[in-house]
Parts: sequence; C-alpha cells; structure tokens
Amino acid sequence: MLTERQDRPLRRYSVDLAWVVFAAANLAAMLLLPEWETVPFHFIWVSLTLLYGFRVWKVRPTAWALLVVMITTGLAIWIDVRRGSQPLDELTEVPLMAAMFLAMVWHARKRLIAMGEIERVSDENLRLLERERRFLQDASHELGTPITIALGQVELIQRTAKSSVVQEDAAIAVDELMRLRRLADRLLFLAASEDPGFLVQAPADVDALIADALRRWGSIPRAWEQRERSATVVSADAERLAMALDSLIENAVKHTRPGDRIAVGARRTGDSVTVTVLDSGPGIAVANLPHLFDRFRRVDPGRTREAGGVGLGLSIVKAIATAHGGSVGARSEEGAGSEFCFTIPCSSRTPASPSGRPAPPSPPPAAPATSSIDQLAT
Repeated sequence: MLTERQDRPLRRYSVDLAWVVFAAANLAAMLLLPEWETVPFHFIWVSLTLLYGFRVWKVRPTAWALLVVMITTGLAIWIDVRRGSQPLDELTEVPLMAAMFLAMVWHARKRLIAMGEIERVSDENLRLLERERRFLQDASHELGTPITIALGQVELIQRTAKSSVVQEDAAIAVDELMRLRRLADRLLFLAASEDPGFLVQAPADVDALIADALRRWGSIPRAWEQRERSATVVSADAERLAMALDSLIENAVKHTRPGDRIAVGARRTGDSVTVTVLDSGPGIAVANLPHLFDRFRRVDPGRTREAGGVGLGLSIVKAIATAHGGSVGARSEEGAGSEFCFTIPCSSRTPASPSGRPAPPSPPPAAPATSSIDQLAT
C-alpha cells in the first residue's frame, strides 16, 4: 500500500496523468482510424487548452507540453498522409492549433498577472487601513493625557483668577480643550469600531430609543416631531444606536434655525428597520451626497466650523450601522431640507461581546447635557 507521502504527488498530478492517458488514447485513435483522424486530433488540442486553463503551468512546462503535443500529433498526421488517407494540407492544422493554444496561454497569463496586481493593491489598501486605524488609536491615547492636564490647569486658572479678562480668556481655552478632547474621544471610537466586541447586543426597543433622544434634545428651539413608529425590537447595542441617533439629530440641529422642523421616525421593511431624521434646513447639493458619511467631510466648511464641527458625526453613524451589519443613506435637495437615515437588521448578524466584557470606549453623547447641546460639538 502507498504511504500518505507517496500518495500525495499522485493526487497532486492526477488531472495531468488523466489527460496523458486521454491524449494517448486519442493519438492511438488517429493512427488506427485515419478516416476519423480530425475528431481525436481536436480532442487532444482542446483538452490541452482546458488542462492549461485549470493548471496554468509555468513557462517551461507549458513549452514542453506544447512541443510534445505538436510533435506527436504532427507525426500521426504525417503517417496518415504517407498512407494516403489524409491530404498533405492537413498538416497545417498543427501550427494553427498551436497558435490558438499560445493565444489562450497569453490571455491566461495576462489575467493571472492582473489578478496578482489586484491582490497586491488590495493587500496594500488593507495595510494602509490598518495603519490608519492604529494611528487613530495611538494619537487619541497620546492626546488624552496632555489634554486632561492642560484642561485641569486652565480650569484652575479660570476659578482663581481675579481679572475678568483672564477668566474670559481661560473660558475660551477651556471650550477649545473640551472640543479637542471630544475630537480625540471620537477618533478613538472610530478606530475601535472595527475591533471584535465593539457591540454588546441585547433586545432594544427602537421607538423607545427615539423617544429618549427627543427628550434629550427637546430643549433646543426646534419644532420636534416623532413621525412613524415601527413597534420593533431589534437585537442590537442600544447605547451605540442612541449614539448614532444623537449624531443624526446633532447634524440636523447644526443645519437648521430656531423654529425649523426636525422629525425623527422609524419604519420596518422586511427583516430590517430604518431610523430616519428629517429636517427643513437649506438642503445639500446632490453632488455632495455620496461623500457625506466620509470622515472629516464638510459640505459647508464655513458653517460647520462656526458650529464647532470637524466632520466626524456622520462617520460615527456609518461605523455603528456597519458594525450592526447595516447601512446609511441620505436624501436632500437644495432649499427643501434633508433626510438622513441608518438601516440595521432586526436580528443579530455580528457576534456580540461576551457577557461581562467591557465595551470599547465611547465618545461623549452628542447631547446629554446642556453645555454639549449648546456647543453642538462634533
């Protein structure tokens, strides 16, 4: 009996050996049945082409296989010509079939090179994304400590200073340091969104999440409305969903004025639920819609800077929806308001964190307190 090591080459080259047997049988048919020579001749060449497409040999094995087939099939036809059973011009079939085989080899190798290039670019992109994620994590961690120290010192100056000018300057510094800390927290959150255990999933009532969000934001002077109610309980991370909803509402508040309408609702379609935030603001140009959820993307840089944003709120929405196996979307028309939404499956499609495992750090909610609502920081 063959050992496993001895049997391994036979398994590896079983297709090649089967083709050799098949080609030899057809070569014998060419010699024994000269009047039917065309059929086995083409069987040999077509099967060689199929075998190469399956194996894609290197250059040297390909050249040897082509040479052997050309010689053997050419000799078989030459013998039939000498017997008088085939005309002499039948020999031209050999170089023609060889040329067709070489054309297929060229295309196959060209495709192989292209696939290799695609794989290389894909690997490079993955490395760049991983490098970016690590940079965000490292930068956020490194910024956290000095920001906290500086914030504590400036707050101390603000409390102890006797000059009103110094207190006002310290207040400005505190606001900017708070904004920088929120930025660092959100960068860290985005970096952690691709880690295993990002979600801690449990049954979550979508309508209750919307009602809670409207209560948190209700002090902002807008015409608030809870539209559709889905009556849906999803398997999701309620804290993350609340964060995504706050980010959408925050975005709507930034681009509306007191008295403008903001409507929040949810609707179920099949096995998924879509949470929507609609506002009556100035709207967005159609050309900007595909890039709204990109990181640091600003549709109106001047207005966003005045509101204190850096373009991460909608990126957080996308990260949370993607982690749940969902998607995001936006519809808008200049002068007619905007509609932002995220869609998630009703049932869990991603592994939840083990019980008791601490979840990755979360950025501060967009609007849990009066100060953060007033500043509308991103």
